[in-house]
Amino acid sequence: MEHTCRPDLPLSFCSPLLSLPCHAKEARVGEASLTLMTPAGQCELDPGKPGDARMLEITERAVSGVGNQMLGFYADCKQLADWRTGKRPLLEDFAQYQTLAAAANSPAPPAPDEAIKQLCSQQRQEGEKLMTGLAPTMKARVEEAVRGVTVNQTRFLGVVGEEPGVCYSAMAQRIKAETGKDVTLIAVFATTYIKGKIVFYYLYSPYRSAQTVTALQAKHKINVAALLEANKKTAQAPAERQPAQLFSRRLAIGTK
Repeated sequence: MEHTCRPDLPLSFCSPLLSLPCHAKEARVGEASLTLMTPAGQCELDPGKPGDARMLEITERAVSGVGNQMLGFYADCKQLADWRTGKRPLLEDFAQYQTLAAAANSPAPPAPDEAIKQLCSQQRQEGEKLMTGLAPTMKARVEEAVRGVTVNQTRFLGVVGEEPGVCYSAMAQRIKAETGKDVTLIAVFATTYIKGKIVFYYLYSPYRSAQTVTALQAKHKINVAALLEANKKTAQAPAERQPAQLFSRRLAIGTK
């Protein structure tokens, strides 16, 4: 179910001056209903269209292979329209919502912000291991990683930011179209809890310079703020355990 400028959301969500998303849909994760906001300038892929359905099937299969579940797939509206008609070979600016399939029916952690803090620490350590031998600064690290990434390879770049309840990480990925064109993409993904469910929110864009990560993160913070605001009214239920130990497996999506 999709809404435009939903009446139950603050008017600021639909203000063009703030460039915030205006569309939302509900997605079920276990017993929870999450409100997923459409990123500004993007449109959701339509399973009723053959090309979209094929892309969704391929992506959902890849995502499930690392233990995740796809909740939503969006792409730049103009790119999506041109891709559907064959005018462009690849979608280059897109976003995805995912969750950890194994934790879909798990209760919320008693302290979600602390769980995210622990996860961010794990991802930071994992990033340091994977980036051993590369430059110490993120700018130089991104440049080296992009130079070394090969077609169909993904390289985790490490944690790029953290705020209460949200951990931001980045990765570089090189993809190739059936026509032969290939492009290197940068993804910044946010990990957070929404209504007691873990959500991984990815934003992709072509690599242009070492500043791509910084620009993409700034843009994604607006998306994440809209997502959190849309879902903040629902309280989280207490939990018996914390699924932090499951996150290391999910991180494989950044390395496969």
